[in-house]
Parts: sequence; structure tokens; C-alpha cells
Amino acid sequence: MPFQLFVTNPVGIRKLVLLAACLALVVIVVGAYVRLEGAGLGCPDWPGCYGPWLPPMDLQHAFHRVRELGVTAAGAPLSHEALTAIHWTHRLGALITVLDLGGLAVVLLRAPGLAVHGALLLTLLAAQAALGVANVVASQPLALAVAHNAGAALLLTIVVVLNFTVFQRHET
Repeated sequence: MPFQLFVTNPVGIRKLVLLAACLALVVIVVGAYVRLEGAGLGCPDWPGCYGPWLPPMDLQHAFHRVRELGVTAAGAPLSHEALTAIHWTHRLGALITVLDLGGLAVVLLRAPGLAVHGALLLTLLAAQAALGVANVVASQPLALAVAHNAGAALLLTIVVVLNFTVFQRHET
């Protein structure tokens, strides 16, 4: 019964959809950073990254605040470990986002009047995750990379629409 109370609680639903929007936006921004830095194949295998789940990484140079793209703050090209860190961070963010949005979709499937949103969210989420994995496995062909970007835009769109719907519907 506690789950049913949460599903029918407008404040609980609002918090979940707002969190979903924030996570989706963050993972999209990190994904754009992966593309800008050329770190798309920073982890060329799946599900690990050069074999292990947690490969050697250089987080310091990967996410330095003030530097040109593709180089360290000192001007040297980014190391393999820095590119791996950028890619791995996107994967971690994507995993967290999949878990959060997947949980939200399950809640929406049971929420009165929001089941269609939940089904659409779950479908887009599954497609986006599959495209992300396919990009790595197939070494980022252009068509898959573009489809992955389009999937991110669609996911963000459904989450924004969902926020609008939930906040509009449950105004106090």
C-alpha cells in the first residue's frame, strides 16, 4: 500500500518528474562533452571498459575547468585515461538516469491518467539505452550517433512534457 499512496501523491509525482528532467539534462550535457572531446570510444567495449568495469582514469585532466578542448590545461593532448574518464562518466550518468527514469515510468504506468506517458517514457528509454550500447559495439557509425542524439532529444522532450502535464494537472 505505501507504493499506491506514493503514486497518487501529486507532490511525490512532481518530485520524481522534476528529478527526471534534471538527470536527463545532465546526462545530455555530459554526452555532448563526450562528443566534443572525441571520447566516444574512450571505452570501446561493453559492458566493461577495456575489460574491467572500472578502468584506469584521469579525472583531473578530463574535467579541468579552464582549458581548450582536446588538451590539458598545460596544452598537452588529453591522455587515453582522460578520454576514458569522460566516456565512463557519461556511462555512469546514463545508468543512473536509466534507473531513475525507468522507476518513474513504472510509477507512471500505475498513476491515474499517466499510463500513456509511462509507456512512452519506458519505450524511449529502452531505445536510447540500446542505441548507446550499439554506438559502442559498432564503433560509432554516424547513423547510430545521430540516432542516439535524436533519442536524447526525444527523451528530454517527453520528460519536459511530463513535467508540464504533472505540474499543470496538480496545481494547488
